[in-house]
Amino acid sequence: MSRPDVIAALKRGGPLVLVLVLSLFFLSVAVDDTVDIQVDNAGRAVERELDTLVRNVRDQSSAFASTSFIGYSVGRYYGFASAFQQISPDPERAAALLRSTYPPGDASPADMPAAMTPYAAVHDRFHASFRDLLSSTVFDDLYLIDRFGRVVYSLRKDASFGVDLSAPRQRDGALGTLFREVMARIQQAPVAEQVMVLTQPLPLDPSHGMLLGRPVVRHGTVEGVVIFRMPVARVQERLALLAQPGIGFALLDPAGNMVTTAPAATEMKGWTRQEPAGLPDSGWRYVLLTDTATLAGGLNYVKWLLLLAGAGAVLLFLRALRADPSPARRPGGAAGPAVTLPIGPSAPLDVAPPLSMPVPAPEPDPMSDAGTAEDGDPHDHGSHEHGDEAEPAAALDTDEDYRRCLVDVMTLALDYWQKAKRKGKIELAEESGLWRVYMDRSSLQTRTLDKYLLVETLPRNPRWRDVVRTAEYVLRHCGDPPAEREALAAALGRLKQHLRQAERV
Repeated sequence: MSRPDVIAALKRGGPLVLVLVLSLFFLSVAVDDTVDIQVDNAGRAVERELDTLVRNVRDQSSAFASTSFIGYSVGRYYGFASAFQQISPDPERAAALLRSTYPPGDASPADMPAAMTPYAAVHDRFHASFRDLLSSTVFDDLYLIDRFGRVVYSLRKDASFGVDLSAPRQRDGALGTLFREVMARIQQAPVAEQVMVLTQPLPLDPSHGMLLGRPVVRHGTVEGVVIFRMPVARVQERLALLAQPGIGFALLDPAGNMVTTAPAATEMKGWTRQEPAGLPDSGWRYVLLTDTATLAGGLNYVKWLLLLAGAGAVLLFLRALRADPSPARRPGGAAGPAVTLPIGPSAPLDVAPPLSMPVPAPEPDPMSDAGTAEDGDPHDHGSHEHGDEAEPAAALDTDEDYRRCLVDVMTLALDYWQKAKRKGKIELAEESGLWRVYMDRSSLQTRTLDKYLLVETLPRNPRWRDVVRTAEYVLRHCGDPPAEREALAAALGRLKQHLRQAERV
């Protein structure tokens, strides 16, 4: 086949290139939707599981405190507190005697000094029942702390057993900080029994764990604090039940570091880390880790095959368009035919025919073709969604006033829409065409729009253009009430002022 025929065939193949590009685009959208749905389902599952665990922690601690300290056996707590005080008037000496007599764990106590006799009697009576009660809970230890801050009992007898939390070197530790927090909240609470403080994951010996503190009250008087300890392994067990191929979970400490993962962190190396989320009632924060290739499954391989085929077809097609099929450059090789001045009857008689001077045909520029193919990459279909918003808003991503302004505009727009149109956020998303609507089992959901209604769930790089367009759409299509309209217009003006300032930076 001659070169003109090849070029003509390639030109006729333009529709095939278009089909490949469109197939790649729609397949990429399908892959993204498949991954998003699985990630959203996993996020809801881990939120439910951790929320259930927190409720169990609160219920178990409440029941344990009421039956063990405030109810029929109230003497357990006060027996330990008074016996500790009889050991020695010096808390540090009493703590030293306790730690030397009762080794860590359930080992038998060493030789019993005479001063320890009252404490040993209380310990022998109640220690076994404490151990049996905790074995049916998520806790692995408890600490009884009298109102002076002395740890008068510990189930496992760790390093905190017997210490004085009011001492300078102990008050800033985990137990000391939680003890002061519980005592401070008692002063503000109308009912002391309702006070409860649950910590985020803390570095506790020998690993991380969470502490839960409650006051011990007798006849309306606060006698001290009981602190329960939950090992982070309890959370690990719950997360392991939810893990699935391509999706993992991790619990975060206050600094944002992963303290426990499911599956193991080494198995999730290179996975994508989603935005951290939190449980409002507990302060616990967690994060999802995903492997897109695993979640997409076979669609991911088809996507890459179409990408390679589409890139090759585009490259060949663009090279064919750049080639010059002119017959004047045709025969044989890189050099075209000789270019001569006219001869014959029409040539001047006093001019001799010149020699033929071959003119080489220009060679195609491969770099130009490659650049054109890259500029036309069909895979870059999502750049308009984030790239054009990153420039003016990049400097504002950490500005709390700007982020709060975005949330104000969205919430005011939704409120105005609901009152003016008597419609909800599903209708706003569908009629404006600015937000995606998902079918979640039997109901429609607007998961992306919902993230813009709270500062805590606002994405790290928010799509400010969609927020502005939503507000402008509502202002165009809604009339009364005027108060909501003015509030939305004012909030939109403040948001645009933030964006104008960012463009001048």
